[in-house]
Amino acid sequence: MEAKPLGNRDTTSLLKNQRFRRLLAAQFCAVTVIYSLTLAGATLVEEQTHSSAQTGLVIVSSILPAFLGSLVAGAVVDRWGRTWVLMGSHLVRALFALAFWLATRLLPLGPTLAIVYAVNVAGATFTQFAMTAELALLPDLVVHSHLTSANGLLQLSMLAAEGLGIVLLSPLLIKVAGVPAMGLVGVGLYLVSFTLVATLPKYQPTISQAADQESVWKDLQAGWRTIAGDRLLSMVAIQATLAAMLLLVLLSLVPGLLSRHLGLGVEDAPFILLPGGLGFALGALLVGRWDPRLPRPVWIALGLIGLGGAIGLVSLFSAWGGQLWIIVPLILGVGLALAFVIIPARTVLQDRPPAELRGRVIAAQLALANAAAVVPLLLGGTLADQLGIQPVMGALGLVAMGAGAIGLHFARS
Repeated sequence: MEAKPLGNRDTTSLLKNQRFRRLLAAQFCAVTVIYSLTLAGATLVEEQTHSSAQTGLVIVSSILPAFLGSLVAGAVVDRWGRTWVLMGSHLVRALFALAFWLATRLLPLGPTLAIVYAVNVAGATFTQFAMTAELALLPDLVVHSHLTSANGLLQLSMLAAEGLGIVLLSPLLIKVAGVPAMGLVGVGLYLVSFTLVATLPKYQPTISQAADQESVWKDLQAGWRTIAGDRLLSMVAIQATLAAMLLLVLLSLVPGLLSRHLGLGVEDAPFILLPGGLGFALGALLVGRWDPRLPRPVWIALGLIGLGGAIGLVSLFSAWGGQLWIIVPLILGVGLALAFVIIPARTVLQDRPPAELRGRVIAAQLALANAAAVVPLLLGGTLADQLGIQPVMGALGLVAMGAGAIGLHFARS
């Protein structure tokens, strides 16, 4: 039997839900470490090798394993229990952070680089288990009417943790105490996350006897079969993946857009992207507050249309020598539209499938998104070099608007 939500229906805010606060804080600590350690590893490799290829390998080693991890994460979460898997992922990553600290302090360069790559691979892999477990656990911790808002807060927490790790914690710690210190701080933060989630209820969805006797291969396929057999889940999974892919392509084009068309330096990219984060925060608040007013598929479709429109206008105005006072509000609009897509989509993926399949459905969508992430890495820059940044951005806008129009037609049918 599915566990009943644990949130108090009389609470006026999700943040009064103690169990949700623990999950939120644990996620924040863990995500901060992930991005801090990746930056620390890239810094070490650059300082020791002065090789762009080696530094790039650090980044790639933190991305590609995510796909393989997401393929099996759902089955593990649904079989072993969401809280247990979450605890295990924090503990394993704490051990790898400890290995990072020991290697960077005690070992020669060759073995140290191998450990840095291994830490990134483990971080990317076990983060897929943690993310799947967190999203599958969320409906067990909050009442149904709070689920969209809870997803919005989790996503905002993740963005804030990414910024803290990359912009503040890792650079400051490296400058003050050196690269190895990031490993030791990472151990501490992962153990904090472990302690926080260890107190969460350890519910396990009931798995039917027939399902329990399925082969491992069928168990791994269950999430994909569930999505393929449900028209709404299929549409939402594709839309969420498309939005994530478009965002990655857009991020890969921003440095060139700034330097070639807006007369700014590449180092200004974080400041240009900041309005996008603010727009996402605003969008998360709006979706959480107004979620009941529109069906979630309509939110997603409108978000894609808005995303495409904002990207297209950025392309258009930058081609005309647009000023920052025009571009910045459009970047804010991109973030706002992304929130309209991502947060309702995650809620549908949690709410729609049976509880015993929730982890596998979520992991299947994450696997699809991880596979799609390869596209911008391989094609985004190449197409921009051959066709120009503005035409590629214009095409992205049309794709997003077309997908939104199809989704809106689907939602009304």
